[in-house]
Amino acid sequence: MPARPLTAPATAANGALELTAAQADVLSAQRAAPDDPTYNVGQYVDLTGPLDTELLRRAVARTLAEAPGLRLRVWEEGGRAWQQRLPFDPEDWRLPRLDTTGAADPVAAAVELVRDQLACPPRLQPPSGEGPPPALTGTVLVRVGPERHLLFSYFHHLAVDGYGVALLTRRIADLYSAAVRGAEPAPSPFAPLEVLVAAEREYAGSAREAADRAHWTARYADRPAPVRFPAAAGTGGASTGAARHTVLLDPEDSALLAKAVRPARATWAEAVTAALAARLHRDTGATEAVFRMYVLGRTAPGALRVPGMAVNVLPVRIAVDGAATFRELLERTVAEFAAVREHQRFRGEVLAREIWPGAGGRAPSVALLNLRPFPAEVDFAGLTGRVVTLASGPVDDISLSVVRHPDGRLRLDLDADTARYGTGGPAALAGRYTALLLALAAAPDAPLANLPEPAVPASLVDAPEPAVPTASLPHPQAVPAAPTQGETR
Repeated sequence: MPARPLTAPATAANGALELTAAQADVLSAQRAAPDDPTYNVGQYVDLTGPLDTELLRRAVARTLAEAPGLRLRVWEEGGRAWQQRLPFDPEDWRLPRLDTTGAADPVAAAVELVRDQLACPPRLQPPSGEGPPPALTGTVLVRVGPERHLLFSYFHHLAVDGYGVALLTRRIADLYSAAVRGAEPAPSPFAPLEVLVAAEREYAGSAREAADRAHWTARYADRPAPVRFPAAAGTGGASTGAARHTVLLDPEDSALLAKAVRPARATWAEAVTAALAARLHRDTGATEAVFRMYVLGRTAPGALRVPGMAVNVLPVRIAVDGAATFRELLERTVAEFAAVREHQRFRGEVLAREIWPGAGGRAPSVALLNLRPFPAEVDFAGLTGRVVTLASGPVDDISLSVVRHPDGRLRLDLDADTARYGTGGPAALAGRYTALLLALAAAPDAPLANLPEPAVPASLVDAPEPAVPTASLPHPQAVPAAPTQGETR
């Protein structure tokens, strides 16, 4: 049966556009907690080697011009929320440049600077109620060594999701590479935001939506009570933010994991999820794990080319007990992921209201999976840009973010709410989790109950990254950057 053509998106008389469902959910949450900064997301690209900063500025400016949905004004009219894209002049745009080489740890000082910015409460409207609204995006280039720069980008989730950020990063790299090589860049790969809005209007009330709803309501007809990881002793006060602990698996461990998942036709994504279910069972005795997981929600034609906000968050449910082997858990997770992908367009916030009505219309606080299929490295005209995520959205329990490097190594970022888990909680849980992940990979056919609790290597429990502080640019350890050899203004 041929696909129905997409209908035109709803627009106001002044050309404004409806919000996507994902944008509307973010806006609702942000307005309920105006000072909550957790919808600020950010990353940096670590670049080592000679960098032409003027060509980089032009690449960033052109990318911003090609993605007008990043600059928007939001308001309500007639009981509906609207967005209007704002004009942007790439020729007049300047890339802020700072230098932290005078700090004891230049990279840490640069990262702290942008964490400060991410911690600032967002402002969706101008302070006076008049004039242009505050920017929902920002970029800054920080020099941290003689030939090393960090290109930071930060956004509000109202404007773009993690997949959209990856699209933008790739486009900046491609434009910069073409300019350095004196080549004509490819035309913009981006599709307009109207594609997402039109796709949602076509989905609403369709047979596809009805089938998706039937799947989810049947899958969660018993309204399971999700189990959380145990809280740390002495916690329970007000949250001071999320603390992070990062584990980078070495090549040998990553290869061991890749070998273990092959017979189950699984990938690293199913492996880290199955191991988290096993860890929850070990820590709590739960016989099934219910997590939340980010999904793209971009199945309509052209949706994968839109640098906008479309991400969905859906539940994942995996049975686990002491008799289960890692291979069996992988097979269950493969089947669960296939079902989630098949029905990924049904909005998670709608589902939460239907299956967990006692949670105030929001999904329960359980572990959140952020399995990132995006490139961890990007080519900038021969320079390898290593992408590092600083913040990817709210953390009301724990969040496990995983990305695979080109050499096969896995990077695991575990964020945890300090009110429940304390500042040392992420390191402790990340250590126990990673040790069990590797033990399962080494003995994929052993029942979980037969596996002794693995020792946690000291290397897995270094000090966690600090909770995000509150401040704003500029930073006392940052000074305006001056040109150096191999650079231009």
